[in-house]
Amino acid sequence: MNFLRRSQQAVPHQKLGGRYKVINQLGVGGFSQTFLAEDLHLPGHPLCVVKQFKPQVADPIQLQTASRLFDTEAKVLYQLGEHPQIPRLLAHFEEEQEFYLVQEYIEGQPLAKLLKGQPWSEQRVIALLQDLLQILVFVHRQSVIHRDIKPSNLMYRNHDGRIVLIDFGAVKQVSAQLTESSTGLLTVSIGTQGYMPMEQLSGSPRFSSDIYAAGVVCIQALTGMSPKRFKSDLQTGEIVWRDLHPSAQAGQSVNPAFAALLDRWFAITLKIAIKPLKKPYMLWKPYSQSILTSPRQKRCSALMNLVMHPVMHPAMHRISC
Repeated sequence: MNFLRRSQQAVPHQKLGGRYKVINQLGVGGFSQTFLAEDLHLPGHPLCVVKQFKPQVADPIQLQTASRLFDTEAKVLYQLGEHPQIPRLLAHFEEEQEFYLVQEYIEGQPLAKLLKGQPWSEQRVIALLQDLLQILVFVHRQSVIHRDIKPSNLMYRNHDGRIVLIDFGAVKQVSAQLTESSTGLLTVSIGTQGYMPMEQLSGSPRFSSDIYAAGVVCIQALTGMSPKRFKSDLQTGEIVWRDLHPSAQAGQSVNPAFAALLDRWFAITLKIAIKPLKKPYMLWKPYSQSILTSPRQKRCSALMNLVMHPVMHPAMHRISC
């Protein structure tokens, strides 16, 4: 059952919350509308992003539930905004039974625009992953799963070239919980096809789901190909990607250390999703000792340790051999 009805379109120069003047619409989906706006209450009228959500509920009890869920999700976003690579939540409010989030505007370009079918170098992909994983370490320590890691939700910030992780899907989460509370069934799968592992597709995302998606983004950057073209091993579920890499198509081999890291990446995240195991770090010891043969491979090892260290990443408490 659909619990969202189409909100009235905000028009340019309309004021939301008596404060935020709409400039234009940035996006619209089944859950919300997003606008670029000016904050008229601050000097210089700085730009901000306003996300609008209106649940299709008329019952007062359901509206109270929606309000409570929305406040809960907003508190999480306030907390996450403490990280310098996550947009700050500037305000949240309700107006005429519509819910609004006001977030910091990030001036930059989405990774989706920068990829555009052009394969990236290994060094550039490693830098991307190092940046992204540092953010995910923070996010997961707050017991939050992003659920929608993909190139369009990764912004390269203009002034420093750092990755900013956007769109935590608080509005989607509220909608999903409203659906579940009303029907007893969780019918809304939050995420994007191609970047979601099986447990997320079935409505049970875990910390490792975000790590899996980060790996998909990595392979997309390396190959210059959409995840729609990726194939999976029928037995293991791991992505078969090496033949798609430009070096393989040119008759050359992919850097063995980095390729092994990515293969391990998916093997581990899929294993975590299936069952908890008992010896967290032992699986990585032989591998980590085998790739310390060049400066470039040391970077792979450092990245691997960041991903897999059970203390640094909550998801990895479930790894074992």
